Amino acid sequence: MAQLNTICRHCGCTEAQAAADARAVGLLEEFRDAVYTCCQIVQWADEQWAAWEEAATEDGKPTDEVTRPLEIRETDVSLVPVPVRRPRDPRSDSRSGQ
Repeated sequence: MAQLNTICRHCGCTEAQAAADARAVGLLEEFRDAVYTCCQIVQWADEQWAAWEEAATEDGKPTDEVTRPLEIRETDVSLVPVPVRRPRDPRSDSRSGQ
């Protein structure tokens, strides 16, 4: 898929839908790198969803309660800045006498 609004003739999804499914099954980078096609990603996501629904039924829980963590909403994402520590290079330390 080359464009965001293009619909795949095989699986019927857009690139954005396939990317959301890829994120849900943990294969977003592989999808972006074209390791997997949208058709493969959508199939795996559907299989994962069905497995979660089946597990919910077996556990006697409402399907919505169990499958809600699979749904990824952009508005729910919070970015938290994380400081990156780099080891100090002793050769560049002005106190080392060089």
